Amino acid sequence: MKTTKLLLLTCALSLNTVFAQEKAENDPDFRRLTEHSEPAVTLGEISSLQSKVLSKTIPLSIHLPENYDSSRKTYPVLYMLGSDYRARFAMLASTLDYMGGGQIPEMILIGIDLPEGNSILLPTRKNQDTTIPDYYINFFETELIPYVDNNYRTAPFKVLFGGSNSGFFSIYTLLNNPLLFNGYFASSPSLRNIPTALQQKIKSGPLQTLSENRFLHIIYSDNEGLTNHVSEFTHVLTDHRPESLTYKVDELANQGHVPAMDFTMYLLALYPDFKPFNPRENLESLDKVTQHFDKLSKRYGYEILPPISYIFDLGFHTILSKNLIGAEEIFQYSLEVYPEGKESYLGLGLVRRAQGQLESAKGMFEKALIIDPDYSLAKRWLQKL
Repeated sequence: MKTTKLLLLTCALSLNTVFAQEKAENDPDFRRLTEHSEPAVTLGEISSLQSKVLSKTIPLSIHLPENYDSSRKTYPVLYMLGSDYRARFAMLASTLDYMGGGQIPEMILIGIDLPEGNSILLPTRKNQDTTIPDYYINFFETELIPYVDNNYRTAPFKVLFGGSNSGFFSIYTLLNNPLLFNGYFASSPSLRNIPTALQQKIKSGPLQTLSENRFLHIIYSDNEGLTNHVSEFTHVLTDHRPESLTYKVDELANQGHVPAMDFTMYLLALYPDFKPFNPRENLESLDKVTQHFDKLSKRYGYEILPPISYIFDLGFHTILSKNLIGAEEIFQYSLEVYPEGKESYLGLGLVRRAQGQLESAKGMFEKALIIDPDYSLAKRWLQKL
């Protein structure tokens, strides 16, 4: 059957660039200050998707990992639901970039804006009609996820994140279509809504036939009136959940509705042993490092490579330990899996320098600078030669 390709209207504007332009239009001093400064940090593209399922245009924000264009990797995708979420999206994007340097795998972030407000994802109050949230599940399954998978290098690992009413939707989606996402994150979920129906879904819904591993994490604060609702929900979940579902609940002290620290906590819980050890203190072999990430790849169902920052750290401290053969092996591996990585060439340059091969070291540093002309570490080591 012929299908119609969904249209993504890309504005090609970074969120920060938009904010900077708005300020510059009204501030002559700011214009003078930024005339010769570096470009604004890019947080993402403002886009939209025309949905046939929902019969409307859905605003989107898309954030890609820093080296997405130059890499060959595939990336897991985190879908974020929200309303007027500009600050929240910026926080999530910068957190993914920061933690993607070595604490978690790098991820693609897709923000789905809800102009009508998060309450659109709740069952209607009068008759508890679930038509609209069911339509949104269908939208994810038949339109948005296929489009993202077809247009970006995505790994077969997806996460749904929601706060407050969209946190309820995250749990609702797990109970109704548990295979749609691998991880479900609900921050301060509105579990006051249809609790009896949710409990029945746990006991006799699609979750009961789940055979693939899934993860649910609920985070909320003790001062927002959710303690009893979450406790009741998780009590039923504990008694009736399948073995393939792992869940975690964190009640924070005095952090308010949708705690600011929730996202970092969730990512660390989702990838609890991503970084196996500190190379500064415990110099393991490259084989042990690759074996560790091979195990992670099997657990999560997609290839997870050691972060290039971790490989560089390991190789650099192997040089310091005078094991140049081991360091050579580490940075040759880095070049193999990250041929576009400036750190790969910098590391090989340091090995050549330690071996006394100064011309070869110079060539490696220069290759790193071809990739990133502003790479300060390569500039400094090149000057030292």
